Amino acid sequence: MPAILSASHADPPHAFSQEFLKAAVVQLYSGRIPDTDVQRIEDVFEHSRIRERAFLMPLDWYLAPRTPQERNRAYMEDGLAILARASRGCLEKADCRPDQVDHVIFVSTTGLSTPSLDSYLINELGLPRKTTRLPVWGLGCAAGAAGISRAFDHCLAHPEARVLLASLETCSLNFAQEDLSKKNLVAMSLFADAASAVLVAGDAVEGEGPQVIATRSHLFPDSYRIMGWDVAEGGFRLVLSPKLPELVRNELRPLVDSFLLSRDLSRRDIVHYLTHPGGAKVVDAIRDALGLSNGELRISEEVLRDHGNVSSASVLIVLERWMADGGGTEAGEFGLLSAFGPGFSAELVLLRA
Repeated sequence: MPAILSASHADPPHAFSQEFLKAAVVQLYSGRIPDTDVQRIEDVFEHSRIRERAFLMPLDWYLAPRTPQERNRAYMEDGLAILARASRGCLEKADCRPDQVDHVIFVSTTGLSTPSLDSYLINELGLPRKTTRLPVWGLGCAAGAAGISRAFDHCLAHPEARVLLASLETCSLNFAQEDLSKKNLVAMSLFADAASAVLVAGDAVEGEGPQVIATRSHLFPDSYRIMGWDVAEGGFRLVLSPKLPELVRNELRPLVDSFLLSRDLSRRDIVHYLTHPGGAKVVDAIRDALGLSNGELRISEEVLRDHGNVSSASVLIVLERWMADGGGTEAGEFGLLSAFGPGFSAELVLLRA
């Protein structure tokens, strides 16, 4: 079966503690919203379980009015820099030369570029001119897991292939300080920026790593307004429903059970859970839905603590930490990688160490 040979990420240069960011946001909105809402901001920050987040641009950049063109220029230029850094790190970990990469899958939902950034990445890394590419836009937080699934598909069809999955998310570029809605204030306490990369290889390629055994996508009916973007005059505006944690709590267990049953497995067979840490309430909903109580979501919670929610890159950082934690994994153990995204949709990937 196709295997994941390496994973790496790159943080942007401007990191801030959650305490510092709380004070900055409170100062920004004091006098513009009721005192009760200011207190709510403080409560949201304090219960976020986030210690630090990193942003693509310095804090002063966000406090000045920015046009959609300025925001997207930062995505293309500064974002490409960390995307290339994550990708180089991924190839180096696997001792993979750039000329050995056959296919690039690029996932992102927080900026726009035509040609898509995978074409720039091919030039930055010196990949072969014949490298095929698949840009995927709009899957949001689910795109990291979906990207692994599409790399798996490619490697099944081309056992000699090495596929570079690259993710760039610059959530901070879409912060809208003029938006006084509760969902935007929650977003300011949660989202951040990062780039991640994963190298997946087919059976004919030498190398070691967890095998991808099976994948599944699931689209929930009539759930378009759970999460996503609205396009407004000033750029993207977040769609984020408070119903999201309850939907996860109600729907995840039967979805996982059905997926595992198709492989003659059950939740008792899963030792490792690699879950996109969408936020404290979402992590709690996943724990409740799957009946987890022994620290199975430890790595996901650590990534939330250290990065916040970096959309599609988050679950790939979870994967990277799990692969680096070799002492906690026995050969042959099963892991379940999962993420939710706009649609509303779920992506599941069954792994075997």
